[in-house]
Amino acid sequence: MSTDVNKSNQLSKEKIMEGRGCAGFNLKMATRAVQNYFDKAYRKIGLEGTQYTVLSHIYVVGPIPLSKLAELMYVDRTTLGRNLKPLEKRELIEIKAGKDKREKLIAITENGKEVLAKALPVWKQTHEQIKTILGIDNWESMLENLRTLTTELKEK
Repeated sequence: MSTDVNKSNQLSKEKIMEGRGCAGFNLKMATRAVQNYFDKAYRKIGLEGTQYTVLSHIYVVGPIPLSKLAELMYVDRTTLGRNLKPLEKRELIEIKAGKDKREKLIAITENGKEVLAKALPVWKQTHEQIKTILGIDNWESMLENLRTLTTELKEK
C-alpha cells in the first residue's frame, strides 16, 4: 500500500465513532430492541416475534410458495426455511409439494390459527406500547421515512 492510502485510511477512534450515526447501525439496534420487546411479550404464549410475523404472513396470503413468502418478507430462502422448521415441528404450519415438485407450498394449520388468535392481542398491546413510547407524530414520521427508504433502496 502506498503511504498516501495509509494516511487517509488511518484507524482512529474518532473515525470509528462516526459510525454511530450510521443508518445501518442504528436501524439494527432499533430492530433488535423492538424484536426483544416483542419476544418478551410473546414468551407467555410460547411464540417469538419472528414466528408471529411468519404465521401472520402465511395466514393472510397462504397457501404460498416458500420463494414467494421469502420475497414478500424480504428474507433469504434459507433464513426463512430455518424460521419455518420450529413452526412445522409444532404443527402450526404445513409444508407440502406444490404443483411443481420442486416448489414448497406453505399453509397455516388450524393449530397455527389458534396460536395466531392468541398472539394477536399480544401484538396489538405491544404495538400500542411502542407507539406510545415514540409518540404519534414520531411514529407516523418514522413509518413514512422507513417506507421511503425501503422503496428507494429496493430500486437501487
